[in-house]
Amino acid sequence: NNNTMRRPSKPLLIAGIPIAGIALASYHGGSTVLAWSPAPHAATSRRSHKQSSSSSSVVLHSAIEDELDLSSLHLTPQLEMMVTAFSSIPDEKTRHKQLLYMASKLPAVTDDVRISENKVPGCLSTVHVDCTLEPKEGDDSDQETMVVNYFGDSDGLLTKGLLALLIRGLNGATPEEIQNVDPQFIQAAKISQTLTPGRNNGFLNMLAVMKKKALDAAEGGAADDVDADGGAEEQSAIVTSFEEID
Repeated sequence: NNNTMRRPSKPLLIAGIPIAGIALASYHGGSTVLAWSPAPHAATSRRSHKQSSSSSSVVLHSAIEDELDLSSLHLTPQLEMMVTAFSSIPDEKTRHKQLLYMASKLPAVTDDVRISENKVPGCLSTVHVDCTLEPKEGDDSDQETMVVNYFGDSDGLLTKGLLALLIRGLNGATPEEIQNVDPQFIQAAKISQTLTPGRNNGFLNMLAVMKKKALDAAEGGAADDVDADGGAEEQSAIVTSFEEID
């Protein structure tokens, strides 16, 4: 029968990462299911659901608009691609599985990364992250462009998946580009819907520490001495306490 449906021979991809055995797709009306592929522009507006929380924890506030404007979030190209990809996933369970898959693909680090200076405070799981500042590959301009490359690890699988997403999304960006990234992208990606307030706080802390790491690397580790007010403001962005939720 020529009408018999055939399974795709190639694995489905999300932001260039194969989906591990998950039948993921974007719904485009009716019951038709189409495989997602990266697009240069944000997808059409999708209705998001307002969520409430009785917790007094500092968390990402719920979206009350139909769609966040990705251009206003100042995302890196890689991060914007992943946000668009995750927002196209039709259910929370699949998004959760994709984060776990990304965690499994995060490169291993040596023990010298797992030191107190690299530990992210206020996380449910133990997280270590650090970075290097390197010349941008293929940059032929007169003034060499320096970009940040992160590496890290966590003992919690979901937290490790969030770290993997941040590392993949921010690697290769300049320190200035990283400072401009709005943490509300996790809302646009619909990932925050699957996280407890504690893990939302952990995500905020990871991003805040990674921004500070990039700034310190760019300024030779003297960022705190350059602008004491700026350093205090950066520290205030780190959540050190939260209500732990099972």
